[in-house]
Amino acid sequence: MTRSVQARPRPASTSADGRWNLPLLWAGQFVNTAGLMMLVPIMPFYLEQIGTTGTARTQTWAGVAIAAPALALTVATPLWGRLGDRVGRKWMVVRALLGLAVAMVVMATATTPLLLVAGRLLQGTLGGVVEAAAAFAGSTGSDRKRGSALGKSFSATAAGALVGPIAGGLFVGSGGLSELMLVIAAAAAVLAIGCAVGLREPERRAARTSARRRSPVARVPGATSLALAAVAAYLGVYGLIPVFAEHLRGTEPTAASLWVGVLHSVMWGASLLGSFWWGKHNDHAQRPVRSFAVAALGCGASTAFLALPLDSLALVPFRLVQGFCFAALAQSLLLHFSKHAPAEQKSSFVGAANSYLLIGQSTGPLLAGPVTGVLPAAGAVLVMAAMCGLGALLATGPARVERGAFDDEAAEEEHFDQHTPGVDETMPLPAVEPARNGVTAVPFRGWHIAPHQLGRLGTRYATPWDRTGQAPAAEAARTLRAWQHSGTLVRDREPALYAYEQIGPRGTLRGILAAVHLDSGLLAHEDSVPEQISGIADLMHEAAVNLDPILLGFSGDGRTSEHLQRATALPPVSEVLADDGGLHRVWRVSDRDVQDDIAGELAARAAFIADGHHRRAAARQLRREYYATGSGPGPWDYVLGLLVDVARTPMRLAPVHRVLPHVDPRAALEAASRAFRIQPLRGELPEWSALLKQHARTGPAFVLVTPTGALLASAPNQQLLDTSLENFPPAIRNVHSTVLHAVLINDLWRVQPEHVTCTASARSAVHQVRTRGGLAVLTAPPTQADLRAAASAGVRLPPKSTSFGPKPHPGLVFRTLDP
Repeated sequence: MTRSVQARPRPASTSADGRWNLPLLWAGQFVNTAGLMMLVPIMPFYLEQIGTTGTARTQTWAGVAIAAPALALTVATPLWGRLGDRVGRKWMVVRALLGLAVAMVVMATATTPLLLVAGRLLQGTLGGVVEAAAAFAGSTGSDRKRGSALGKSFSATAAGALVGPIAGGLFVGSGGLSELMLVIAAAAAVLAIGCAVGLREPERRAARTSARRRSPVARVPGATSLALAAVAAYLGVYGLIPVFAEHLRGTEPTAASLWVGVLHSVMWGASLLGSFWWGKHNDHAQRPVRSFAVAALGCGASTAFLALPLDSLALVPFRLVQGFCFAALAQSLLLHFSKHAPAEQKSSFVGAANSYLLIGQSTGPLLAGPVTGVLPAAGAVLVMAAMCGLGALLATGPARVERGAFDDEAAEEEHFDQHTPGVDETMPLPAVEPARNGVTAVPFRGWHIAPHQLGRLGTRYATPWDRTGQAPAAEAARTLRAWQHSGTLVRDREPALYAYEQIGPRGTLRGILAAVHLDSGLLAHEDSVPEQISGIADLMHEAAVNLDPILLGFSGDGRTSEHLQRATALPPVSEVLADDGGLHRVWRVSDRDVQDDIAGELAARAAFIADGHHRRAAARQLRREYYATGSGPGPWDYVLGLLVDVARTPMRLAPVHRVLPHVDPRAALEAASRAFRIQPLRGELPEWSALLKQHARTGPAFVLVTPTGALLASAPNQQLLDTSLENFPPAIRNVHSTVLHAVLINDLWRVQPEHVTCTASARSAVHQVRTRGGLAVLTAPPTQADLRAAASAGVRLPPKSTSFGPKPHPGLVFRTLDP
């Protein structure tokens, strides 16, 4: 796959060429939904107009007619999605609008129930405007705003469903419904032309992922449970449509058709407002599965109240709640699947998720007829309420898993950076000037996870010591040797460099994996914790292996990047779709001339340690141990490193926050007020972060989070700072992490280092304090100038002052300490 290493993905909506995307998609969905929903709620009445007689027969045909498009879409949507991944999602929107136009003409001219159903089936097979537009929005919206993009997209569906039932209720009585269908057909055809001309999506890759390497939808976390939950929830919502019409016929015999239209419009009016709210909520909370579960429960509860023997006006509040909750279901499910889809398969994943909803959408009306034949109308309503409740129950398990991922620091760090405006302060890694002492990088014989084991081990943390490094050294060593002897790991016969590429929700990262000499010019910028160094060194000694690669940034002349571009045009030796939705690939670089050219560029440049200070220090300690036993130069002189040309693939810099679980918040705030101006904050994390970002530009500032609220600490007392920091090098006196540790944690609060925990996730820090007590300190990241000054002066910031990313996926290439 040929890619320019300088190209960075850009959301379509931010491009001037894509300014018509949202209006065109919105109009297409509005026309489509208005055309369908004007008929759906009054389907029994329309069938009577074209000659259908008998309650049971009318209800059966109504159920079949309502379900027909969804049945066809269930089969067609995944196929259209895969085609959209190949030819472009824009053309799927155009195709769907033209299909809608044809289907509306057939339905408008239908004179029998069978012809009407045929038109509805044709609409499902060729149409699917909402599904195509959702796939377009879900695959081209930015990661930061994809929830809002889907929310706006589904607001068009709600708006069409708001207008449609009223129009249908009015026109069915006057006999003008067929003419209105023809008008909608013409509008769909005009919009198809407009979309063909005006829709813009990001430039597509020239090469496509082969069928052999396509990632299965089942790899999405909780896919099976969520598929069943989607079917159940939508079965309940759409099964209610014909049941509710029959229920109102018994309570409003003279004005049933009008009240059906009015109450459906009430529901969809609430859904229109809810679409925007849920979209923003999903962007903020990043818990779409939880949103789905809560919304399904709300749909079930409000539907149950509709079974009560109330007059039509009294049902309005329950329809409002139902509509508001219904707005979350589809967009939350599609957002979850889109987040975990590779870039090349987003339409397929979104289409598959939508097919689950369509199964429920089609099954519900089909079952409505038999259910109303066995139970009274109120009992049938309760059955549909129970199905929504079942959907909420089935989504509970995946929601718990989602919460676990939410609390996981590694996943949360980038999650937070991507989706919380104003907090991340991400920036390119500062460029490193060429140094006299450059980087010595050499090939090595790498170990890889065997292809047949990638699906089992590669998706999360494929290392014997796992991501946290908490496995005992002896146990990790035994696991590594077992993997080697069983064939789980296979080793290259010849030494090589390895090209690595990561593309996904955490960002893009490209670099060269190599054995880096420990005496290379590696510029450190923060201190390490001795206990952690010893633990890592013990594990490396016991297992005779390097741990995850040290992340190193350098400013090159482009040679290494050009070789990376050529290497990534070939089939990779390893390819993994991780649980977080990131696609990770590795290529072997075996050509000696290429290796020498890369080594020559690196030899003239120092590298900046972006991540891995402890691993580098542990490797140096291990080398001292080998030399102390009489061993001379050997593999222990090197450490595994990933070298990234930051001039062409910038990394991201985020802060690392502190949690002090044993601190009394009241006493800590009183002490802090002696050195800082303390002011209470309103709102939640996004508002706190925006204010922190603003104040951090002019000097040290922090957000102090207690179990009950948050306060801003800013405008420090300069005289007190000078006294506390007089023994610190000038280069780091004004760095936020230095002030935090020297002034607040050490001098004012007197907290021991073992009682301070670090997290790159502000959300996690806030969550810990709210659930367990104590105090959290949210901070801003050091600036580029801070890091450059510290590294150049040879001084260190406090441990865990920065968090660079995205970080490489562990375990794709191992380096052992043997020849």
